[in-house]
Amino acid sequence: MQGIIGQAPIFIGGAPRSGTTLLRAIVNTSKGIVCGPESRIVPALAALSSQIEQLHMPVLERQYGLDADMLHQRFASTINGFLAPLQAESGCRIAEKTPANILHFTQLRRLFPGSPLVGIVRDGRDVVASLLTMDWRDSRTGQPLAITRDPAAAARLWVQSVEAGAAMREDPNYFELRYEALVRHPRDMIAGLFAFLGEDSDAIEAALDHASTFNPASGANESSNDRVAQPIDTRSIGRWRAALDASQHDCVMRIAGPALSRLGYV
Repeated sequence: MQGIIGQAPIFIGGAPRSGTTLLRAIVNTSKGIVCGPESRIVPALAALSSQIEQLHMPVLERQYGLDADMLHQRFASTINGFLAPLQAESGCRIAEKTPANILHFTQLRRLFPGSPLVGIVRDGRDVVASLLTMDWRDSRTGQPLAITRDPAAAARLWVQSVEAGAAMREDPNYFELRYEALVRHPRDMIAGLFAFLGEDSDAIEAALDHASTFNPASGANESSNDRVAQPIDTRSIGRWRAALDASQHDCVMRIAGPALSRLGYV
């Protein structure tokens, strides 16, 4: 389903602390795309639509004459409705970045057959090391989230995220980046991303200088804002070596080791 002004929205995702906010800042420098702070609405609605499709379609079809295509159209319209004000204000194509989007890319593809999907992958050890420094809490209970206290929970989320991205690799409208390649070779990686999104190559220079236009006060719920407000660098590659103790590292490797090997990190 097309967006409000005729172009399907772009969805960006990846494990938390994988570089999704950096991607948002880069994409947002384009004159043709606006990527606001993460809404967190898209994965919630995608998950709900998937749950309804899996559990309740027989009743909906029999009693309400609602088939799967109609369900997809209604949820796509709902998501577009949330994106519409920013789209109308900017006059640009919308990109929505919420890390958990990647867990629902297969369902988002059903809802938005024409949408570009962008995933980012980072070394899972660095992801866990970064997550363990976060003070993220459950909004209902105020308790710390497990992924910020338990390396096993953080590692499992990373594995889920990279496997969800891997499931999309045969999709011609899916683009995957490595965080390490992005910060080591930003010009080449941004050029590839913008070509995939149909953006003019003239936009690359502005993206390379994203820090000069990125507003760290935007998106109060994005923990990487201050870091992303700085120029691209490689300082965060390999942070796990100093940040994870031996028991934490062993825990991560037990859970994420096979996926790290498949991705070439170990």
